[in-house]
Order: sequence, then structure tokens, then C-alpha cells
Amino acid sequence: MKQYLLPQNGRFYKVNMHAHTTISDGSQTPEEVKELYKSHGYSAVAFTDHEIMLDHSDLTDDEFIAITAYEYGLDKSEKNPFPALYEGPLKSREHAEKVHLNLYSKDPHDTRMVCCDLKYIWGNSAKYRSVAKYVDVSDYQRKYSVAGVNEVIKAARDRDMLVVYNHPNWSMNTSSLYCHLENLTGLEIMNGDGGADSDMEEVPHVYQEMARSGQRIICVGGDDNHSRGCSLLCFTMVKADSLTYENLMKGLECGNCYASSGPEIFELFIEDGKVTVKTSDAVGIYLHTAGRRCEHKFPEKDGAFVNEATFTVYPDDVLFRISVRDKAGHHAFTRYYYMDEIQNTSSEEIK
Repeated sequence: MKQYLLPQNGRFYKVNMHAHTTISDGSQTPEEVKELYKSHGYSAVAFTDHEIMLDHSDLTDDEFIAITAYEYGLDKSEKNPFPALYEGPLKSREHAEKVHLNLYSKDPHDTRMVCCDLKYIWGNSAKYRSVAKYVDVSDYQRKYSVAGVNEVIKAARDRDMLVVYNHPNWSMNTSSLYCHLENLTGLEIMNGDGGADSDMEEVPHVYQEMARSGQRIICVGGDDNHSRGCSLLCFTMVKADSLTYENLMKGLECGNCYASSGPEIFELFIEDGKVTVKTSDAVGIYLHTAGRRCEHKFPEKDGAFVNEATFTVYPDDVLFRISVRDKAGHHAFTRYYYMDEIQNTSSEEIK
């Protein structure tokens, strides 16, 4: 039986999952962010200003959804996170290890924040202090540790929020942290603003490590646009029946999405032990599994493209994902799919 890994019905909506405005450290107002992204074919933007969650539903219209969200940060107090590399204290901000999480409200009008400490309210956003809403006390003591991060994730998930772990390379995190996170919705597998600076914010290797550690999470792309304005580099395509706030949240939570910096994935299904993917013009389509076994499809001649590939998957692959590379070197990444969810479902779609 053919099973659609991305739903057969509905349509894809282009979403920037990570955006900053003049409310925190962005260079454009929420209205300017909306107009620019909408003019470039985006159907939604998550407004993830630092440490402040506001209702931007006044920007929502029939062709655009403003997602209510914010970015939560924890900083490591230790100034030298890399004693094997350096001796003595490192006081520069450039050496401060961090964890940043994007928290997305499933109700556009519910702006209650979790694990709050008023002193963390960011720069320009301090003027919104009086309208900030908290689930718990506003003098929460943030703890930079695996347990401390997991405490924040749990508080957000208990509040029925989606939680995405952001830019692990910029944050200078290692597997000793991210392989022990719990209850995440997803990983920001590509970050436009950080990637433009460092060329290191595309992190499928982190996704692989987290999956091997037992985390079943989606992957998303976002611009994280700051002072450079809207970079229009990384996005998430969400498949949904129609453009509503509820449908976008459901599509993300169910994993009916993929991350991209360019290529498009039109169709993805599995039938008789073979997974088929149909894409925009690509110079490489790849299957990745839990182990070393991988497969690929390349064009048959120079200057040509591939638009479809079929790969065999086996029960002992445990899990697999698809990646696509275009001629500019941009990628699209699906989430991981698990052989047990495919074998145990009786539906025509994996949800």
C-alpha cells in the first residue's frame, strides 16, 4: 500500500520560523517583515523576538499568518567552556556558550510566557514589559545545564507550545548537551542569518546525532533575521489543507513539513519497501539511514538534473530521511521517518 510521508492532499505553505523585529534586535518593524516576506511568496512568519511574546494577529490576513512565538535564551556563566583549547578565563561574549529555544504558541492569542525572569527582557522589548504575560513567577532562576534546559522545554510543552532548539553551532553546543535534551518538537537544522556569516549553520550532523540518541523530532529552517534585515535564505515548507493558524501548527506538530534553503520537495511516499521522492531540479538526491548505509541519485550527464529518485529501505535501517541538493549547493531536508511508524500504521499517510 502506498503511504504518503508528506500528505498527498493539501498544499505547501512557505514559512519563516525564526524572525526578529525592532521589538528586540531586528532592523525592521513587524509590519515591514510581513510585507517583505509576503512579497517573496511566504505564507507565514513566526515572530520570535527575544524574551517577549506578543500577539501579532493584527497582521494576519487571508494570505498571511503571523505566528505567535518568542526566543528564550540561557547563558553559561562559565567564561571558558573549552578548557582543552584555552587556559585562563575567556571573558569575551564570543566564547559564551548559550542555548536558544523558539517557543511557539498553538493559540495565536495566548501570549503567556514560561520560566520568566524580567531582567532578561531584551533591549527595545523592555517597553513591552507591562503587557507581558507569564505562566509562572517572573523571577525564575535560569540554570544552564541539561536539566535546566529540559525544565524550560517541559514547562513550554506543558503549556501546549511547540519548542524548537536553535542554531547549535552558533551556540557552541556539543553532543554532551543536545543529545540529552527531552520533549523537543524540533531542531533548527538551517539558520539563514548565522549561516550567511559562518557557513556553518546547516547542521544535519547534529540532527543525526540527536536521532541516534533517541530523539524523535522534526527539522525546520528559519532566517533568524537581525540587523541585516530579512535575509530570505532558509524556510520551512508546511503541508496543510488550508492556510489557517491551527492547520500550520498541526502540520508542524505532525511532521508534515521539511526545511530548505532552495530546493522543493513535491511528493514523498513509500510503497512495497521503496521510498520515492519528487523534487525541483536537483544535482543530488540522497537517502540517509541510522547507520552507514546511504543511497544517492545523480544526473546521468553534466548539466542535467534529477527530479525523482526511488530508494529501497529495510527494517534494519531503523530510520531514514531524504536530502536534496541543487546546483547552487542549497539543500532541502526532510525529517526522520521511522520504520516502526511505517510498519505499524494502517493509514495512507504517516502522521
